[in-house]
Order: sequence, then C-alpha cells, then structure tokens
Amino acid sequence: MRRIPALLWLVLVAAIVQLVSVTLSFYELRGEAQGARYGVPHTSDLIVGSAVAAIVAVGLTAAGRQPFRGRTIGLLVGAVGLLAAAQIVYRMAVPPYGCLQYGCGFAAKGDTQVLRGMWIALAGCVAVALGALLYAFGRTARETPAAARIAGRQSGMTPWLGLAALGSAAMFVFPFTVFTLYTVEGFFGSRVSQPWGGWLSIPHTSSLILVATAIVVGLVVAAGRERSPFSPRALGVTIGTLALLAAARILYRLLDHPFNAAGGASDTPVGAVTVELAGYLGLAGALLAAVSGFVHAAQQRAPVGERSVTGEATLGAR
Repeated sequence: MRRIPALLWLVLVAAIVQLVSVTLSFYELRGEAQGARYGVPHTSDLIVGSAVAAIVAVGLTAAGRQPFRGRTIGLLVGAVGLLAAAQIVYRMAVPPYGCLQYGCGFAAKGDTQVLRGMWIALAGCVAVALGALLYAFGRTARETPAAARIAGRQSGMTPWLGLAALGSAAMFVFPFTVFTLYTVEGFFGSRVSQPWGGWLSIPHTSSLILVATAIVVGLVVAAGRERSPFSPRALGVTIGTLALLAAARILYRLLDHPFNAAGGASDTPVGAVTVELAGYLGLAGALLAAVSGFVHAAQQRAPVGERSVTGEATLGAR
C-alpha cells in the first residue's frame, strides 16, 4: 500500500459526500420533498458515477495498481466531477418537473425549491473535481507511473472477443442513442404518437448499459493488446456475465415500460406503448456479447495440470 497524498484524501472524502447526497431530497415541489434518485435520475447517476470513479481511482493508487499515470487519473476523475457539477447547476436552474427533456428553458422551474441535498451534492462534486485536478498538476502525480495488473496468460484478440465488443456496442447504441425505443400514445394528454429514446425515458437503465458497454469494450481492447488484467477464461466469464446482466435489464424494460404513471398526470391515461426495433436489436446485441464471452471462456480452458492461478506482471509508464 502506498501513502495517499492529501489531495486524494480530499477526493475520497468528497466522494463519500457525493454518495450521501443522493440519499437526500433535492427539491420541494408544491410542499412535497423529491428525492434525487427518481427526481433527477440522470443527475443522480452522474453524481454516483463521479463518486465511484473517485473511490476506485484512490483505491487503485493506494494499492499501487493504477492503470494510468497519476496525472491521467487526476484528469479523468476531475473531468467526471466537473461534468456532474455542471449537470447539478443546470438542474438547479431548470428542474425536470413538467419538462422531461433538455432545452425546455427556465420556465420549467415552476413551483419548485432547491433543497439542501442538492447543495451538498454540488459541494461534493466541486471538491472531487478540485482535488483531482490539483493532484493531476502536482509533482506527486507526475512521478506516479502506471502500474496496471497484467495476467500471466493472454489470449490476444479472438473472433469471439470481436463479436463480444460488437454486441456490447449494439446493446447501447440501438436502444439508448438516436434511435426510437418506444412510441407512446396519449403521453401528457397528447393526441398524437410520440417517439421516445431510451436515454431519457429509462435513465438508470441507460446509465448501467453504458457502463457495461465501456467495461466490455475496454477489456476487449486490453486483451487485443495482450494487456488484459484477467486470464483468458476469467476474461470471457467477466464479459459474458456483464452482458447477460445487461440483457436482463433491457428485457425487463421491454416488458415493463416506464410510462405507466401517465406521464406525471394521474388523471390522464397513457395509450398504447409500442417497443420499436431498436429495443430488440439492443437485446440481441447483449445476448450476442454474452454468448461470445462464454464461448471465448470455454475455448480458453487451461490444460489439465496447469496452474489455475495466473501470474501477473506490472506495466510501467510508457
């Protein structure tokens, strides 16, 4: 274990503040407190993501297993913290009530009041960003080389890993980017059908799938460069498990769409909700990634008598 610099202690404490903040109420809407998790889901996901990134970065640095140089780690954690802080400031000015997408203008603020929880979240994000960026430009970060764990056995790039990367990209791109995931009739009393993408309509799911896609693609790239942190079999099982969990989450949202609450108007029924092709393509991509990962693991089974525990190497800064 390495000694943690004071600035990284600041980042760690601020990350804990971030996690605490999302358990508090962010708004008061017509006399009722609104929690962060469901009131501003995209914002709360960014806050949690920033906190997790900070905690993981500090933990890996303390253990001497940081995958990047100190400056790079500081810049990455600082950038995510700044992004979360900017999103909080935006949602302070434009609460999401009565406006479910970006670009609604300040008129969406309505009868809302920003509560203490949101200010605590902003303070945590700013502290994470400030501490990480100051660390990135300090001497300690400059002198901290990368020390990524590399498994003793490597498979290199295989066709199955390529299919896993392709499938994981599809499971995010089709349901959660520019494609239409749902077509909804009668939303907010509208008489016409409205197309909805998954990023806005199912924010927590879209965030989870984005993280799973990033991890799978990152592992495949590392394996292709023969710098995988896992042995070939463990790599395939990890990829397959992540993709299978993503497939389960996508399937859940295909069967149980998020428009049951009548778009926030309890006296206005929602009409038919149709799942479009993009949703099924996303599910197919997740299943492709899962099958490819498990097949890769099966083909990389260690020979009888070979040690199951792989060695590891340390990669210095290049």
